Amino acid sequence: MPTVISHDFETVRFWTEKGILFCQFLNTSVNYKLLEEDAVHFLLAIEQLTKGKQIPMLVDLRNVVGSFSVEAVKLISNNEVFQQNTTRQAFVINTIHSKLLVLAFKRIYEPKKPFRIFDDVGKALEYCVQGNDVRL
Repeated sequence: MPTVISHDFETVRFWTEKGILFCQFLNTSVNYKLLEEDAVHFLLAIEQLTKGKQIPMLVDLRNVVGSFSVEAVKLISNNEVFQQNTTRQAFVINTIHSKLLVLAFKRIYEPKKPFRIFDDVGKALEYCVQGNDVRL
């Protein structure tokens, strides 16, 4: 069984498995706000996990509440490593709030990177596998 390397933070967990970068947001506090200093730590984790390879990313936003600062979003969307190392993104959501956040982020900050929104993890995994050398 392969070793899974993960980076766990209070509000998010990153890991790679079978050639996919996973990002699971864990925050359930309506008062939580993703700040620039958090984004710096998250980007370092992504850089370490992708190791310069281009891989798809699955972002699990189920049951997430809270918001993000404009500075944090700009930092993430303008980060060269993040932009080069994530090829496509699948977002798993279960609330209209999460769907609106994803759509606003993608429209404003990342309009060219392919993405899809799902309510099922299995379908999101299938999307990540499409067009890549990833096997489930």
